Amino acid sequence: MNIKKISLTGMLAALIFVFTMFVKIPVFPGYVHLGDALIYIGALILGAPYAIIAGAIGEGLADIAGGYLVYAPATVVIKALIALPFIFIRNKEALKLFSLKSVLCSIISGIITLLGYFSADLIIAKAYAFADIPINAVQAAGSAVAFILLAVAFDKTKLLGRINI
Repeated sequence: MNIKKISLTGMLAALIFVFTMFVKIPVFPGYVHLGDALIYIGALILGAPYAIIAGAIGEGLADIAGGYLVYAPATVVIKALIALPFIFIRNKEALKLFSLKSVLCSIISGIITLLGYFSADLIIAKAYAFADIPINAVQAAGSAVAFILLAVAFDKTKLLGRINI
């Protein structure tokens, strides 16, 4: 058991909750939150199962606190799945978050988000399944952009070289 990784997982879950619940960038048709981008960063830094747990807890709790309890189970599964592409390319020795592979992973995770919430809408609120596609697409694209900006910023500060995990 790695106490440092467990502590970082708790802190990451809290950050994901805050940046999902309270940091919303309004865009048409909806808004973009930064929680998904933090899941991507966490997956590259912490790997599995820590990033999966942090993402599921942080965004699941944001759904519950935000009044979307019915979507919380789907969110927990979807947010676990969006971490996987980044976990698969994770290199413990790498000192960079931004790469062509990580950008491609953000696209794959965006597709997982779209398919996941489309499937959830088919079960939960069938009438909204197609109507929610543009909103979820904006969130997925915004998450990719936010991830790229954060990854480049963290790489410039040599964050991975400073974290001893």
